[in-house]
Amino acid sequence: MPSSRVASVLTGSRRMSVDWPGLAVEYAWLPPFDGIAKTRPNRLEVVFSAHSGVAIELGGRVHDINVHPGAMYVVGEEGTTLLNVREHSDTLEMYPDSAVLREAAEWAGIRNFELEPTLHGQKSVTFTRDTIVLSVAHVLRRACMTNLTLSSIEASSIAHLLAQRVLMIQYGVKYPRLGHAETQLSDTLIRELGDYIEENLVENITLDDLAKVVHLSPFHFARCFKTSTGLAPHQYVTARRIELAKRLVMTSAVPVQEIAWSIGYDNLSHFRRQFAAQIGVVPGELRRVT
Repeated sequence: MPSSRVASVLTGSRRMSVDWPGLAVEYAWLPPFDGIAKTRPNRLEVVFSAHSGVAIELGGRVHDINVHPGAMYVVGEEGTTLLNVREHSDTLEMYPDSAVLREAAEWAGIRNFELEPTLHGQKSVTFTRDTIVLSVAHVLRRACMTNLTLSSIEASSIAHLLAQRVLMIQYGVKYPRLGHAETQLSDTLIRELGDYIEENLVENITLDDLAKVVHLSPFHFARCFKTSTGLAPHQYVTARRIELAKRLVMTSAVPVQEIAWSIGYDNLSHFRRQFAAQIGVVPGELRRVT
């Protein structure tokens, strides 16, 4: 059986939170909800699960929300109110320290910085993936759910990466690249890669395939991807494949071995180890508690 700590999250009874210098995170696996629940302000949230028809209130207006798997959204100084979620939700809330955000903004010449919320008064909104923030979220979720340990310098580096990403999203701020070779991928290329990976999760994806998407050599691409997202290409693809497997375990009666085969794992033991490393439990345990 899963540990009591993990099981308590998977049954929706409790959240997990971890604090590091410059960054706090809270992971939750929650059952369907219909009611009124206030949420905390000043956060970036990644929703690993897919949703349709979510109702969120902000500033006296109710928004109809659809969520792609792995989508990200920002909550500003005014917290939102959750009114309805039809499905189990699997979320990671990230709270970069305000001092880290202000320092990054001041470095870029931005005064009176505030997080700009994703909801801007639109009636209907679809939250979509941000591959860079999603990569970070996979690492932080593992730190909450498994024995993955982040040092203070690793966590603070992630906090600064998130701050830079926020400034890129809100203001188009681009940080200077060091060295004599291009080591970061543009937003457009990162988005294309993220879409390609999602569309081909059940296919054989090689480093050469990904490099061809962005017209780089495999060696240069691997370095650029890691610099841009914080994960090596194979780590990101593995995380997204295990996330797909998790959804299939939760929402279908397909045998675990067939799910493993469908995402490219011929060795069931290896699949179970990878699954536990990402999610905190093996597939059969997850199916029993959900």
